[in-house]
Amino acid sequence: MKKIFFMLCLSLSALSLVSCVGGGSGGQVSSLSKTPFGVSLEDSPGSKTASHYAGVKLDVIVPVFDPNIPEDPDEYEKLGVWPELRRTESVRFAQAMKLALQDTMAFGDVRIAPDVAVAGDLYVIGRVDKSNGEDIEIYIQVYDASGKRWSKKTFKHRVKEYHWRDVRQKDKDPYQPVFSKAAEHIVSLLKKVPQQRLGDVRAITEIKFASAFVPGVYSDHVTVENNKIQLVSLPPENDPMLERTRAIRVVDGLFMDKMQTHYNSLVRDTNDSYVSWQEHSLTSAKQAREAKSKAAGQAILGGLLLLGAAYAASESDSTGDQLVTAGLATGGVLMLQDSFSANAEGKFHQENLMELGQTLNFEVAPQIVEFENTTLELRGGVKSQYRQWLTVLGDLYERERIPDIQL
Repeated sequence: MKKIFFMLCLSLSALSLVSCVGGGSGGQVSSLSKTPFGVSLEDSPGSKTASHYAGVKLDVIVPVFDPNIPEDPDEYEKLGVWPELRRTESVRFAQAMKLALQDTMAFGDVRIAPDVAVAGDLYVIGRVDKSNGEDIEIYIQVYDASGKRWSKKTFKHRVKEYHWRDVRQKDKDPYQPVFSKAAEHIVSLLKKVPQQRLGDVRAITEIKFASAFVPGVYSDHVTVENNKIQLVSLPPENDPMLERTRAIRVVDGLFMDKMQTHYNSLVRDTNDSYVSWQEHSLTSAKQAREAKSKAAGQAILGGLLLLGAAYAASESDSTGDQLVTAGLATGGVLMLQDSFSANAEGKFHQENLMELGQTLNFEVAPQIVEFENTTLELRGGVKSQYRQWLTVLGDLYERERIPDIQL
C-alpha cells in the first residue's frame, strides 16, 4: 500500500505539472475582461493617443531599429531569427514607432534616420528582440541631445487570433499596441521634465549642429562631462554663424523629409507580403509554442513515471508489484516518445516561419541632389547616403549664400 500510495502521489504531481507547463485552460480569466464573444473590453494601449501635452515640442529622431541578428548563423533557427525578415522589420518598426509618437501630438518633427548622427532633440532607439507573428518584444532606449538617458524599457504584446477575424481590425497593424505603449511611456517621461530643461535640450541640439561646421566656436557655451553636455549660456540670437547653420539645418530637414519617402516606400512595397506573413505565422507560432509546452509537460510526466518505475522495481516483492512497475515504465516511455513527436511538430512550424521570412528584402534607390549648376547622385544604403549628404552640407556652408536645393 505504501508503494501504491507513492505511485498515486507521483502521478498526480506529474499531471499537475503538465497542466501548469501546458498553459491550457486551467488559468483563471476575469469575467469582466471579455465579452461572451471573446473580445476584450479593456482599454486598448493604442486607444490612448491623446497626450494633452502643450509644452516645448522636441524634434524626435527614430533610428532604424537594431535587427538584433546573431553573428552565428547556427543561432538563427534556435532563436527564431531570419535576417531578411529582421532587416525589413528594422525599418517597419521604426516607421510604426514614428507614427505612434506623431499620434500623441506631443512632439515636433518625428523622423526616421539611419542612425543617431542626424540632428535631433530626442532619440528613440529601438531593438527587435522578438517577432514571430504572435509575440512582439522590443527594447527601447530614449536619450536627449545632451546625452542624458531618459529610459530603457522592454515592451511586449501578444496578438490574439481574433484580430484577423474582426473586420474592424482588418487594416490595423496587429503589432501597433506595443508601439503605442512605448510612445505613451515616452510622453509620460516628457511631462516630468521641466520646461526650462526641455528648452536647454533644444539649444544644445542647435549648438551641436552648428559645431559640426564651425568646431570649437561655441565651446564656451557648454560643458562636457562623462559624455553628457550641459548648457552654460546661449549664443546671441543674431550670431551670424548660428543664423547660417540654422539655414543649413532647414535644408537638412528637407533632405530628411525626402528620405522618409524611401522608408515609406519600403513599408508600402513589403506590406502585402509582411501582413500575409504576420497572419499566417500567428497560427504557426502559437502551435509551435503550444507544441513546445506540450513536449515539456510530457517529458516531465514521462520522467516522473520512469522514476516511479525505478523506485517500484527497487521495492518490488510480488508479481502484482512487478506488473505495476512494468505499466509505469511503459507509460513513461510512451510519454517521452510523445514529447519527441511534439518537439518535431514545433520544429516543423519553425521551418514554415523561416520559409515565409526568406521572401522579404529591400533596396534603397539613389538620391539626386541639384543646386545651381551642380547635380549629385548619392548612392548606397541610407546611412551611406546621409554621410555623403553631410559632405554636401559642409560645401553649402562654405558658400557665400545658401543656394536653392532640389531634391
